[in-house]
Amino acid sequence: MSPKSFLASVTVLAVVLVACLTVNVYFYPSEQVDQTAKDIIDDIRGSGAAPEDQKEKPDEGHGGAGTGGWELVGVAYAAGQETSVSSAAIDSLKQRLKQRSPTLAKYFDAGAIGEGRDGLVVVRDAAAVPMKDRAKLNGLVKDENDDRMALYKEVAKELKVKDKDLPQVQRSFAEQWRETARKGWWVQDDQGGWYKF
Repeated sequence: MSPKSFLASVTVLAVVLVACLTVNVYFYPSEQVDQTAKDIIDDIRGSGAAPEDQKEKPDEGHGGAGTGGWELVGVAYAAGQETSVSSAAIDSLKQRLKQRSPTLAKYFDAGAIGEGRDGLVVVRDAAAVPMKDRAKLNGLVKDENDDRMALYKEVAKELKVKDKDLPQVQRSFAEQWRETARKGWWVQDDQGGWYKF
């Protein structure tokens, strides 16, 4: 093969390869999700639910105030774009979570339940609740977690977050649930360890 025909073949091959490549760029909107989670949870618990002077922040080793492993996730949103979302489904879920919040608070206060690293409530110590109330507690936690998961899915849908990124939405909400925990409540860090505010 002559050098010219070799060069022509390589050029044609390169053009065909470039034409076949499809670049599918998707940026996870982490700042939008973070702000939405903050807005929603502030609305549910009230922005003054856990004043800073009542909270003891975990040290950096616990990961409670960390980024949740999002360092490599790209951020793409238009300047000035609204970061909070709303829909009839989200509003309904927020209302149910808000109504249930005072009842859950007494179980958080007792140490029976804690905020899990996945944005769900975890029964930590069933023995902190009288035997006669344990079924009620389990039902309450199930209802709360069902509503939280439905909320996360609705937020993901409204922000056009892909299904595969739902765990990141949960981590964002988990961070905000931790941030609004009251002194004495148990929360789980990103590695699964428990600590008390």
